[in-house]
This record gives sequence, structure tokens and C-alpha cells, in this order.
Amino acid sequence: MKLEPGVFHFNAQPRPHDAASPIFFDGRLDNRPDLLLQLRDLLRDDVRDAALAFAAFQKWGVQGLAHLIGDWSLVIWDEAEKSLLLASDFAGVRPLYYCLQRDRLLWSTRLGALVDGTQAAEIDDSFVAGFLAGRGSPNRTPYRGIFSVPPGQALRVTKDGVATEQFWKLPIGNIIRYRRELDYEEHLRSLFREAVGCRLRGAAPVLSELSGGLDSSSIVCMASHLMECGETPVPRLLTVSYEYPGSLDTRFWRTIEDHCHITGVHVPTADFPFLTENHTGGDSPAFWEQIHNCTSSIAREAGANTYLTGRMGDLTMGNWGDDSDQVAGLLRRGKIGDALRQSLAWSKLLRIPIYWVLGNAFLLNLPPAYAMRKHEKVERSAVPSSTEDSIAPEFLLRAPPSSISNDWMEAPPERRKHFRSLTETLELRKLQPPEPLQHLLYTHPYAHRPLVEFMSSIPADMVCRPGEPRRLMRRALHELWPPGLRKRRSKGSFSGVFLDSLRPLARWLLEQPCLQVVERGYVSPASLKRRLDLLTQALDCNEPQLRQIILLELWLRNRFGKPMEPAALVSAAVY
Repeated sequence: MKLEPGVFHFNAQPRPHDAASPIFFDGRLDNRPDLLLQLRDLLRDDVRDAALAFAAFQKWGVQGLAHLIGDWSLVIWDEAEKSLLLASDFAGVRPLYYCLQRDRLLWSTRLGALVDGTQAAEIDDSFVAGFLAGRGSPNRTPYRGIFSVPPGQALRVTKDGVATEQFWKLPIGNIIRYRRELDYEEHLRSLFREAVGCRLRGAAPVLSELSGGLDSSSIVCMASHLMECGETPVPRLLTVSYEYPGSLDTRFWRTIEDHCHITGVHVPTADFPFLTENHTGGDSPAFWEQIHNCTSSIAREAGANTYLTGRMGDLTMGNWGDDSDQVAGLLRRGKIGDALRQSLAWSKLLRIPIYWVLGNAFLLNLPPAYAMRKHEKVERSAVPSSTEDSIAPEFLLRAPPSSISNDWMEAPPERRKHFRSLTETLELRKLQPPEPLQHLLYTHPYAHRPLVEFMSSIPADMVCRPGEPRRLMRRALHELWPPGLRKRRSKGSFSGVFLDSLRPLARWLLEQPCLQVVERGYVSPASLKRRLDLLTQALDCNEPQLRQIILLELWLRNRFGKPMEPAALVSAAVY
């Protein structure tokens, strides 16, 4: 059942599109056999995903939503409590937005529908602050008063207000240990097979991203294998790859196409730039709008309604170049000899003194308040060589960006980096589909919840060791890959593609008499002008933050029109 825009008046039940149904549901459930068995007494003749989700709520309440594995968002009318429940799965893949007004609540899976319905025109400064700082702002949208539902939580709305109940938490306390390394490999293979297979349950063609890296290549190889074995009704697998001159990835995705006997679609990035003056993301600022529109057209022409991506593969599979935090766990457990040996290995790999590795491990084992300062220091050091920040200090005082939760600090010191990255990815809803692809089941096998929980619960040194990122993944899945892929250690970079798109835009912005980001007080004009000039010369300018500023400026112009000329501003003030 498709989740459509809806309105909840506090003095009346919301209007469902099926008068007999108290649930609005968008998405896909992956553990249907288990749910059918557990909920058969409540289902009657309706076994759709929406009916399964509502039956789980009937049987177990809000905490029953944790039994729903898949990509989903839902709205439930709770007759007993006379309240409305809004919730999203743990990863927040399917969008769900809401706006709470004096006597009603409006919700939709499409941000634009709420913007139009509420005539929202004010920008949320907290969103802007997080956007420009590159940290994001959980549950915020560009529009004041419109929010996204937090993943893994349910919002209960009544005439008395909004209450939040969490039904999924980080698997911080989970511990899985096997006697044999082979058992970890077998478990990972089984879960990865499940993660891909449950996303291939329809009878329509499936579109899959193929970059040539290990993550997307593994998905394509597994999907192809399942189709060859007759374990999925999917009739055709189509891949889409993005190519640019000099790319290191091209020969690898061609190798996968040959290995899996697939004819892929190759999209030249030169024809669909990273960012242009008129393509800035639609209802929310976003890069690659043109290429997402192209991908949407490819899916439509192929008749595909599912799009697989390799997103979150690096995080789930432990693609860490530096995971020397593991030494902290060895020190805490009193394994001094092992700690010294591993410190030496990380020291040689990272080319840093061994006492730096040991000192870092010691600091991580300090009480949380001290350890938090250490993590903040590491975050500040993990930035480009240029650290110039053009955000106006007075703006940050007026609208400090909201932060992700600190639940990750409860994890053992050696796993905090992992859980912090996981928290950021989930709470900022980084896995949501771009607007042009929201009509598809845009889904990520590496965000399959059982897979994420398993990889977060096993010993860190099973996942990654010095010089062995993705250690378990390589051991468990290498037989899926063609020989040409097995030795691949890194991926190509799109930095040149980004610069090709941004440099002419920087020149154009330097010629404009007024900029929205300046007139609204978001950035300091002198700093911005200096950095734009550096960018036009391809010089170091903290380009990751600058690209956010450029995107926001162009999006504001498209959304609200170009800023007024200085003379016009004076006239407006007079009249």
C-alpha cells in the first residue's frame, strides 16, 4: 500500500485511502516468512506487507516494529490510544516527513508535497548550519517546521503533543564469537546472500549500480548467481556505470559485466555534470540531479522498479585504512604482548611512531568525558590541508547545528569509530533515495539489518587488520569475484569530475554582485570570495566545504530567485 500525503486533525481520525485500513505503508518487508508464521492468527486473508506491519503492531505494540526487517515507513492510526503513529525502519531508507500545526499534523513521503501543502517559505537555519559544516542536522529539512521522522523511532501524535519511543538501538552490547574463523566466513556469506536475495523478489527487471569497486561488484555477482540458480523470479539484471576519461574503475566494471554476462548501461559524467546552475536537487539541495534523472529514465525504459546500490559497504565491511583503535581493546583486556605486536604493525603501516599508537589506545580507555575530547580532536584533524571556514561566526551563534546522538560512546573504545560512523549515516538518513529515484525501491544490501548487526557484533580484528581492510569480506566472498577483481585494493576518485563542474560555477559566482548565502548572513563574503578565486585556479581551498556553499547558493537562487541588487535593497528598506 502506497503511503500518500495525509492530514491528521486532532479531533478526528485521519482519512485513509482504504476506509477499512488503519495503516499507511511504503516500502518492503524482507522477513515475510517469519512474520507470516508468527502473525497468522491476526492476518485473515490479507498477507500484504502493510497487513503484516499492522499485525505486528497489534501483537507487540510499538516495540513490535523492531520485528519488521526491510526498508519501510508507515503511519498507523491507533484507535485504542486515539493517536497517530509515524515510524521508519532503523536505516531511514524510505522518506517520511511531517509538519505539526496548531490543530493538525500533515505527513508525506514527498518533501515537496508538504512544502506545497503548508506553503513553507522560511529556511531552517539549523539545517543550513549543519549542511554548510558538512555534519548535517538530524531530522531537519531545509524548511522551518517540516521535519523527517527519526529512523528506528516512532512518533506518537495526540492532541496533547508528540512523544517519541525508540524501538531499535545500536547493537553495542551484542557479542558474537566463534571458535573457528571459518564460521564467521560462512555466516557472512549466508547473510550477504540473504541481503541481496530478499531484494530480488519481484518479477520485474532489476537495476543495479556497478562502479567496479568491491561493494557494488559483489552485489552484482551475487544477484547474477542467484538468478542462474533459479532462486529469484527476477527475469533480467541491468547495471548502470558512470564513466569519465582516465577512470581507474572502467576496466573493473567491464570485467564484472563479462563475468556475469551482463550488458550494462554506461553513463558519461561529462553529459550529466556533478552540479550546474539550474540543476541543484529540487526540493532539497543535492548534487548529481541530472545523473539521477538519467538513471530514473534508464529504470523506466527497462521496466525496473528496484535499484540496488553498494552504499554503506565501506562501513559495514570494515574498509578502514587505519583501525589502530583496536589496540585499546587489547590493553583493556590486559593482553600487553598482543597490544605491542599490533601497535608495531599499525606503526609500520601508517608510518607513525609506535608510541603514538599506544598513546592513542591509552587515551581511548580513559573515562567517557576525556575520551569524547579525544574523538573531537581526531575529527578536527581529519580534514583537508586547507581548513578555512567561511561560515559566519555570528550565524553559528544564532543557529548552531544539531548533533547526532552520543549513544556510540557506550561502545567499547575499539569500536566507537565504527558506531559513530553508523550513527551518523542512519540519523542523517544518508541512505534515502535522491528525489528523482524515490519512485523506485532504492535499496542497499549492505544496510540489511541482520548483516549490519552481525558485522557490528563480531571481534574487530575479524573485520579488519593492519594492511587488511575488508578482511572477512575478502575471505568470505572472493569466490564470487572474477580473478581480475580479487586483488583490487582501492577505487577511482571523482575529485577531477567535481572540479570540472565546480570551477566554472566559481568563476560565475565571482561575477555576481550579490549572493544569497551572503545576504542571508550564512557566510563571510571576503572569505568566500578568496576561496572561490582559489578554486578557479585549482588551488587548495577546503573544497569539500566550498562545494556545499556553492550548492546552497545555486539552490537558493533556483528556489527563491536571485538576491536583490544592493540598490534595490536600499529602495526596499525605504518603502
